[in-house]
Amino acid sequence: MKISSETWIIIAAVLLAAMLAGQDVRDEWTLRPADSPDMVHFRIDHASKGNKWSQSGDLPLANFHGLNPGQSGPTRFEYSEDAGTLFCQGRFSFGAGSGTYTFQPNPKFAAELTQLGYEPPTESESFSLLLMHVTLDFARGVRDGGLKASTRQLIDLRVHGITLPYIRETQNAGYTSFSAADFIELKIHGVSTGFLRSLKHAGYELPARQITELQVHGVSSEYVRDLNIYGLRPPARDLVQMKIHGVEPEFLKGLKDAGYGDLSATQITEIKNHGLDPRFMQEAKDLGYNFTARELIDLKVHGVGPEYLRHLRESGMRNLSAAQITRLKIHGVE
Repeated sequence: MKISSETWIIIAAVLLAAMLAGQDVRDEWTLRPADSPDMVHFRIDHASKGNKWSQSGDLPLANFHGLNPGQSGPTRFEYSEDAGTLFCQGRFSFGAGSGTYTFQPNPKFAAELTQLGYEPPTESESFSLLLMHVTLDFARGVRDGGLKASTRQLIDLRVHGITLPYIRETQNAGYTSFSAADFIELKIHGVSTGFLRSLKHAGYELPARQITELQVHGVSSEYVRDLNIYGLRPPARDLVQMKIHGVEPEFLKGLKDAGYGDLSATQITEIKNHGLDPRFMQEAKDLGYNFTARELIDLKVHGVGPEYLRHLRESGMRNLSAAQITRLKIHGVE
């Protein structure tokens, strides 16, 4: 009997499912020397039905008990963190070893974590707490910083590289109401405590989401500092729009000096996009004209510069409106 290709696909799928169902959970470790003599490079792998991951890094020898990296042959040792212990067995050869491990949560850690106000961790969370090196000191520091984080968020904070010094420096910069989620968002987008300080020094009181938006669009500490030096403080919502269009603090200072310091971000970016120089705006003012931003753009579009304005006045044509000057230029009156 001939079996169709569709039938073969079904049979293969059933066999694959059976094979996966029969797979055992595999928790394995490998270890080798690190560059530093008091550290080792430790990797752990996990594989089960539909789930496979690994994690590795250089860890201090002090966290290992019963480990002799220079040995050869069978080995048993433990790796301990506050959250629990990995019990490892396997073999070493020429300074490198591999084998399997089992995890045992530390009930004392779970109890103390609960006393600090966190939810009791599940076994899976305890394992993640160990992997991410979440200590009681870290949990206590997060609580003392007022973050009101959950047990899951303690793991997330460490996953994103958030340290207690980063939390303290952020709060010392004047940001005392950020949540754990806020810290994670700031760290993901590379917001430094220096940038936070520069915003605060310039008088901006912003939520984390708005700060990350500034960071993403290239508004830097230097940009905010220069605005502050020039005595400028545009609304935070305008900073992104102006930065996108290449409006620098010096340009804003020129507009302010020319008497156009109260323009909206849209007007400012339109002036910038049309190549209108604040010096032209200042010269027009000096010649006695009081054009609006829109009129100045129209003049620029039609090729009217300061020389043309000066020539008109010297020719006795004064008190002309922007529309009249534009018509003269269009009709070739020089």
